[in-house]
Amino acid sequence: MYAPPLYRSEDVAQQHDLIEANPFGLITALVDGRIHGTHIPFVLDRGPEHGDRGRLRAHLARTNPLVSALTRGDEVMVAFLGPHSYICPDDYATEPHFPTWNYSAVHVYGRPRMLDDDAQRVQLDDLIAAEEARRLPKRPWTLDRAPSELVEQFRAAIVAFELPIAYMDGIFKYGQNKTAEDLDAQIAAFRSRPADHSARMADLLHTHNTDKLDTPTMPRTERPAR
Repeated sequence: MYAPPLYRSEDVAQQHDLIEANPFGLITALVDGRIHGTHIPFVLDRGPEHGDRGRLRAHLARTNPLVSALTRGDEVMVAFLGPHSYICPDDYATEPHFPTWNYSAVHVYGRPRMLDDDAQRVQLDDLIAAEEARRLPKRPWTLDRAPSELVEQFRAAIVAFELPIAYMDGIFKYGQNKTAEDLDAQIAAFRSRPADHSARMADLLHTHNTDKLDTPTMPRTERPAR
């Protein structure tokens, strides 16, 4: 990953947080001499029992061409994209500026290991539980609520794997090269927009530049009333 030092992150916890908040990753590997990629959801295990950087778990359709690379244990990369947004020069306090894009992303590298049938079932249960937890207080859906024949039919069509994380690259580009005056103007501009992602980008601009801004713990601009 190309990440200038100003935006590069070596913080494992920060990288893990991005993965957990955005678990739908892009896994890529070489298959028959060409780069192949597939978008799938992942479970992140970040406890110390899983190494310094943790591990990922996921599953693929058995017919996916990537399965051959996973079975061989070839190195793969998984890319996770965090919040991102276009930055307009009109939203700064000073001039001149050029349009840019603020974003965060984490690239994970490692050699996969295939999971047996019991571990495959655990991976499915954990993935469903993680996503159902985002919908609380709704009653969580579990595999036990599906007909056993359907579950077994589905499980026969997939393969599950784990990916011990060998290393990670992280970039968090959120206006660290801008002045406090311009950051305040940018945050206010994002907070004035109705879309949820704009309010989130305002929070990120503030969080990543607290050393420049007057209020390190509270947003500098109140959100408009809804």
